[in-house]
Amino acid sequence: MASVQAEGKRNANMDLLRILSMMMVTMLHALGKSDLLLFMGRDLPVNGWIAWILEGLSICAVNVFMLLSGYFLIKSTFRWRRFWELIFQTFFYVLGSFLIFLLLGKISRGALSVYDWLQYLFPIHMETYWFITAYVIIYLLLPLLTSGVMAMTEKQLRYVILSLIVFECILKSVLPVKLAIDTQGYSFFWYMIVFLLGAYFRLYGFRVIRTAAGGRVLYFAGAFLAVAEIFLLSQMNLHTGRLKEMLHVSMDYNHIFVLLSAIGLFAAFLHAKPVGEKAGRLILRISPYCLGVYLLQENLPMRYEWQNWFGLHGAMEEGVLLFLLRTVGAVLVMFVLGVTADALRAFLFRGVGKLFGGKDVSR
Repeated sequence: MASVQAEGKRNANMDLLRILSMMMVTMLHALGKSDLLLFMGRDLPVNGWIAWILEGLSICAVNVFMLLSGYFLIKSTFRWRRFWELIFQTFFYVLGSFLIFLLLGKISRGALSVYDWLQYLFPIHMETYWFITAYVIIYLLLPLLTSGVMAMTEKQLRYVILSLIVFECILKSVLPVKLAIDTQGYSFFWYMIVFLLGAYFRLYGFRVIRTAAGGRVLYFAGAFLAVAEIFLLSQMNLHTGRLKEMLHVSMDYNHIFVLLSAIGLFAAFLHAKPVGEKAGRLILRISPYCLGVYLLQENLPMRYEWQNWFGLHGAMEEGVLLFLLRTVGAVLVMFVLGVTADALRAFLFRGVGKLFGGKDVSR
């Protein structure tokens, strides 16, 4: 664990992982919301395979983000200031995007239903951003989670986490049916489990994966197995007509292959050699704005719109090189736009903070 820096210092490797995971989240939104993930039961074009491979390599991103949260927050203290910063940051994108699209004539107030208004006015309760809702709940419970973790022995914590993983992850991964309580990992409960796992890694380290190479092997193995399971289930569905609801189960956030892939990628960065000093400074400057990338691309008016800016819906018919350039280029552009937007948001928040008492409320 040579790359883990001393207590109190920021680990640029893990901030680089945060940046990468947000790019992977963007890739998921680019592929899934452009109808590029085709049925695997019949002949799949080369671009179709590339899309599924990119999906498999990216699907662990949200779990990685929560592993990072558990890893860092377990050693921090709850702050109301940070809680309200997160709430205001969310409203900045929810209401800001609404006003901009309203002025551009892309939104008609008369066409909005009561449910639409509720999503704008109560984004946390309405899961306008489902991940933010889960994260807010976890942060509110941080004092309880921290106290509980610290009160347990390593063995007790390990058994609690393993029991929760069996309950929420293993059973759904092996049973050929959809369980009534399964939310595919889109819930506070699953991310509490992943948070606890990240906290365990911070307190007690890795017992199995001790090298960056081992982490990379686990990451790629999990991604490969997730895609392979979809292919096998698609073939079974094509020949039997069954298992239609289970075709993409291996791409659920709480599937064992996705979890293992996330753990592998996390370990690969944790055990990797530290990045250079100059690169580290750049990474540490960009990393605080990563959440803004998600908040920008997933705001209500843009959620299914930005993919059209890059022509992703018709990309499947293009050549392999152009397909890759279009999808990867869309991810990079949206990441830069998101970081830029959140840097602007931070600048505005700093100005407001200075206006009302000189406090920096930018992050």
